[in-house]
Amino acid sequence: MDLQTAFYIIGIVFMSIMLLIMVTLVIVAFVIKAKIHAIQQRIEDKLAIVTNIAHVGGEVLGTAKKAFKRR
Repeated sequence: MDLQTAFYIIGIVFMSIMLLIMVTLVIVAFVIKAKIHAIQQRIEDKLAIVTNIAHVGGEVLGTAKKAFKRR
């Protein structure tokens, strides 16, 4: 085996490994992005629930104030 052939083989192996690493990193980035989006959706849903509870509480309080003012 010539020195040139050995370097070509080493180069091909290195490029193949780097290609696999880059593809893996891209896949990992998309998975992380999807998980972050899912977490963001859960947080927004919980905030919407809290906001709705606050609005309902405000409406109940407003109704109670009107009822007491009538007396």
